[in-house]
Amino acid sequence: MRNAKRILQICLVPTLGLSLSACTGSGGGASLDTLDVSGVLSLGNSTQGLEKVQSFAEKEDSVSAMSVNLALYKVTCATTTPPIQSASASVGNDGSFTVSIPGAKGQPLSCFLVDSNGDKAADFIIADSSKKDLNGNSETSSTAAFKEHANLGTINFDPNAGEVTVPKSNIASVVEEKKAAAASVFDPSGAWTIGSVDFTLPRGVKSPCPSNDNDCHGPRANQAIYLKLWKGVVTADSSDIFGLQVWEGANSFATCGSKIGLTADMKTALGVNFSANGAADAEFSFSTSVPNFLDQITNQTSTVTLTDGWKMSTATLQRDITTGCGPRDITIGGVMYSNAWVCGADGSNNYQVSLGGGCVDSTGKSVEVNDWSGFTGNACSMSVDSNHIRTNTCNGNVTISGQSKAVTCTNKWVVTDSNDVLRADNVNFDWNAFNTANGISSNNGQTTCASIANGGSSESLKMAQLQCYADYYWRSGMERTENACLPRVDMDWSATNSANFAHVDKIRPQGLVFFEKYAPFPDGSGGSLMTRQEHYEGVSVDGTSWVNCRVIDVGGLTIKKVSDTKLLATYQSSLITTSTSKPACLAKFNGTRESYVFYLNK
Repeated sequence: MRNAKRILQICLVPTLGLSLSACTGSGGGASLDTLDVSGVLSLGNSTQGLEKVQSFAEKEDSVSAMSVNLALYKVTCATTTPPIQSASASVGNDGSFTVSIPGAKGQPLSCFLVDSNGDKAADFIIADSSKKDLNGNSETSSTAAFKEHANLGTINFDPNAGEVTVPKSNIASVVEEKKAAAASVFDPSGAWTIGSVDFTLPRGVKSPCPSNDNDCHGPRANQAIYLKLWKGVVTADSSDIFGLQVWEGANSFATCGSKIGLTADMKTALGVNFSANGAADAEFSFSTSVPNFLDQITNQTSTVTLTDGWKMSTATLQRDITTGCGPRDITIGGVMYSNAWVCGADGSNNYQVSLGGGCVDSTGKSVEVNDWSGFTGNACSMSVDSNHIRTNTCNGNVTISGQSKAVTCTNKWVVTDSNDVLRADNVNFDWNAFNTANGISSNNGQTTCASIANGGSSESLKMAQLQCYADYYWRSGMERTENACLPRVDMDWSATNSANFAHVDKIRPQGLVFFEKYAPFPDGSGGSLMTRQEHYEGVSVDGTSWVNCRVIDVGGLTIKKVSDTKLLATYQSSLITTSTSKPACLAKFNGTRESYVFYLNK
């Protein structure tokens, strides 16, 4: 549900597992409260989603399970409460492992998988299909407290998704299920500031990013956030339920009315009741205009009117675009290419199908290219294989992170007819005829998005109009404004029709980082939550052609009260692509799994 252009200010969106060795044991300790966690990893490469096992399968993008050597991995487990204890153990050739963590019995615990380089490769996710989160999905967690040694059983390791899935039923008998009394649950509501911890962090775990680090995708030092804990009841049995909101700041919370925001239909479907919160138990009211908005494109300040919560009255087309292109699944040479980028037809009923591509530097590392001017005038070569797949290869120089690099870019494509029958190798797509018939000029930024389409326009023009609005919404800075309560809008650049392009989330304002079900620790001194999202995002491979990438976005947050003015927080986020055969996807979504440990101070 992320936009094609992704931004995370703090992005405390969950999946906890970290190796914190400040008070570490190496396994096998004799303490009575030492906890053994064991199990057997089983390889899988198509699970991809806890509830969408086959819906997004991409044959050409799967990591072969046969190529994964389990013996090269280690399992690390760590408590998430101070004093932090952790331990690691190697995985056997048969996938078996046993980790012994001193002082871990009854303590919230997270586990993850690391590779031979010591880098995290997967998170252990506990899936409980018998319960639902506040989004109506199966409840997942990255932490559990075990009252005795835990045998996780045979559990699936999905190399593509970077997840080890543990069914809750495997461990139900040893999980500490005692719930904290509602009166004892610590309420973290209020404004907090992120700060570094006062103990040494182990390899792979980070402190908050410097406040001026614009490339940071995690928490920043001195960054202010606002937490709000809401208490409700489950209508079926009147048991307590908690939801935790994490806002970008107290101003965002106040601007959106200090509300819970769940709709009546959602509360009924989820079987929850928050009416005890009085007037706060209401839906968000979103702004229809934004006064004194400083447009980062024009550098002008004005009042901007919004349609549907995000279409700006001032939006203009920022680059020439071509209609008649979009994503579609296609099978070539027995391989199914999911969400290939298809343009056509030209004057001869030909279609050009982009199957994937991207750029690598001289070391073979995938890199993201945003400025294609370095390829102007460069000679490119083309090769054709037995399946009529053509590969363009171009060399150029681009600036990446302030350094000029020589890169090689490739783009795979085929030419077909309207029935996906491959054309002969000497049949080419007529881009000139296609662009002439389908091109829309930006007129140097003077073409308004509103003028591109109307109610009677073609579907391709409606899609172009929405892409125009979405691009301007991002570039202008409207998505990040703090002057109005705006809904979170997720643009699906892989959508095949205009009705599915934009999803306006009525319970997720832009300033709300997340609102998820909060699971208090048994003693009530803290708790954890988790969120998981998967979707497609588009990436340009040559400035005009696009590749669609399947992306999985997971994150987790655990907080523990140290004092009334200090919390210990552990946060981990991962944004990975399972489109592993597409260099552009690998460069854009490089699979970095970041773990942070920090204090929240008042």
